[in-house]
Amino acid sequence: MSSVLSYLKSSILSKVVMAVTGFMLVGYIVVHTAGNLLIYAGKDEINQYSQFLHSLGPLLWIFRIVLLVALILHIWTSVKLKFDNLDAKPRKYAIRKYVKAKLTSRTMIWTGILIFCFVTYHVAHLTLHLTYPGEVNPQVYIPHNTVVSQDVSNCIHFQRTDVFSMLVLGFKEWYISLIYIIGIIIVSFHLNHAIQSMFQTLGLNSPSYFPCIQKTSVWLSIIIALCLISIPVTIMLGLVGGNL
Repeated sequence: MSSVLSYLKSSILSKVVMAVTGFMLVGYIVVHTAGNLLIYAGKDEINQYSQFLHSLGPLLWIFRIVLLVALILHIWTSVKLKFDNLDAKPRKYAIRKYVKAKLTSRTMIWTGILIFCFVTYHVAHLTLHLTYPGEVNPQVYIPHNTVVSQDVSNCIHFQRTDVFSMLVLGFKEWYISLIYIIGIIIVSFHLNHAIQSMFQTLGLNSPSYFPCIQKTSVWLSIIIALCLISIPVTIMLGLVGGNL
């Protein structure tokens, strides 16, 4: 029994938990990016996508809770491993030389903390509407070409979350766009090393294919960053939602 408890407290399990939760979070980021890109397909498309997610009801909340637990475990194991490494090296070197460690790997703990702050703001902005700058009701949207009754009580069945207006009105504020662009860059920076570290932790680091994983992680992080950054940029330029 004691051996089991010691294993649960070991750095080996912490690395596995960090890798698995990291895999879950990377998958969410990819799906989240694809969903956000629906803004270029038009107002109806992205709002219908939002309505589909909300129609899942309890399943959506289960998914959110699982992601939240994964995020908490990912942060906890990251911090634990960081302190374990510091405890293993109580004396600082007089001259610090970084041979193999890249900037992305040396700053993972700090970019992770910044990402947590960014995600908190992101949820407050677009999920809880605590920082929503728009004057219109972000909860009301009637799909294009939908015929509804003059009776307001009947219209409620056709109302959907107006994600399109929320994004446009939000990103038209330059400071909100700036916060998101900086946050996305930090996420991309963190993601680049995180993907490689995840595969290494799971033992998938064979010299025959790991270089391919490294290149893929770089390109995936760049593509995700460009896709997400393009949304506030095109809105600021009036290329998307210019009539709002």
